[in-house]
Amino acid sequence: MPKVSRTRPMEQASWAAALRLNSFTCYSLAAEVHLGAEVVREIVADWRRSGAVVEIGRGDKNRLRFAVKEGQTELPRRTRRDGTYLRTGTAQGNMWRAMRGLGTFTPTDLAAHSNTTDVKVSVEDALAYCQMLVRSAHIRVHRKGLPGRREAVYRLIRNTGPLPPCERRIRAVWDENLQEYAHIADGGRT
Repeated sequence: MPKVSRTRPMEQASWAAALRLNSFTCYSLAAEVHLGAEVVREIVADWRRSGAVVEIGRGDKNRLRFAVKEGQTELPRRTRRDGTYLRTGTAQGNMWRAMRGLGTFTPTDLAAHSNTTDVKVSVEDALAYCQMLVRSAHIRVHRKGLPGRREAVYRLIRNTGPLPPCERRIRAVWDENLQEYAHIADGGRT
């Protein structure tokens, strides 16, 4: 069976509808949220693997009926077919994707474009990540900030790929895309 493309908002809308309904089939849930039955079938299969919904029998046209497990209110984490959980996004991953899309940005822009329901990014987190990437020469200051008046504007100048550069314990910036250190504090490559 081909992989069905789905997004987190689709899952959130489906979960909200499942919580409203006492019981549901994939078809009734699909009709409730205006999604295709295949998409909803994948979502419900994911919920079953995580234990968030239980099968309660068969309904009209011999279709499986489900109910949300008692006490379950949070949207379940996504799982693989073997039942293991998928990793959720990271703050650095979200900020790096936002930088690559925006080109020029302030820490406030970066925080606004990086927040999700699973990952919270503050302006302070965005500023710290920007300062780290300035040291590694992935971004540069495009326009200096004036304390209390305006934020600095940064520009992405070294887009090395989809994986976010991250600071390692040795106080260096490792670029997963190039498999090399982009900056090592006190005497390394800058």
